[in-house]
Amino acid sequence: MTNQPAPGDEGTPEGYQPPHYIPPQHIPPQGPPPTSPNSPYGQPSGPYGVTYGQPSYYGMPPEPKNLSIASLCCGIAVFLGLGIFILPQIAAVILGHMGYLREPAGRGLAIAGLVLGYLGLALTAIVLTFIVVAIFAAANAGYGF
Repeated sequence: MTNQPAPGDEGTPEGYQPPHYIPPQHIPPQGPPPTSPNSPYGQPSGPYGVTYGQPSYYGMPPEPKNLSIASLCCGIAVFLGLGIFILPQIAAVILGHMGYLREPAGRGLAIAGLVLGYLGLALTAIVLTFIVVAIFAAANAGYGF
């Protein structure tokens, strides 16, 4: 603790040696940057023929998943309508099959839409069966439908 500087002492500590290597400072080029005939709209080109203002591409753009998303939305709509309407179930199944075959990136969404669509069709069939059985039971019991 004897090498600690005293409060208010802002000098260099004893035994300090400056670094042997000092990296060179970047000096910007003087004048306008050169232009190449291949640069669009006369924009200046940078090193290696890269022009300023060009977008950089980091991989492939995402594949569309429109049919798969529509199938999932229709599958969710089945349960919002309590299975009374048959149109969302049919749309979820058809769009789910189309999305599964055409959109490899959206297969999970398409499968979820298919499951919800088929589940909605099954629940609608069960509910309609109970309604028909209840009507026939009421007619046979003499309630006079």
